[in-house]
Amino acid sequence: MPCPYGIDIPTIFTHYNKIKIDGRMPQDAGDPQYRENRRRYLISLDRQVERDRQPDHCIKCGRCIHEKHCPQNIRIPEEMERISTFIEQLRRA
Repeated sequence: MPCPYGIDIPTIFTHYNKIKIDGRMPQDAGDPQYRENRRRYLISLDRQVERDRQPDHCIKCGRCIHEKHCPQNIRIPEEMERISTFIEQLRRA
């Protein structure tokens, strides 16, 4: 894991992708499954990724992209920000 600040990039992506693939992504508050999916997402994230290693702690230093650590050429800082914003919206709901 290339993050010098300890962000658990692989687990964050794995968690997000698994929830999305499984069809349990909380998307619309009007959806009858929204509250349950929201709860599951947040609980499973906290169980899998220590709080200080979650995407909201990314400082966007860019080391993860400058050192070519991502074989898929993902703009990791931008994705961490996007996922962090998503998580923050879920926590506020």
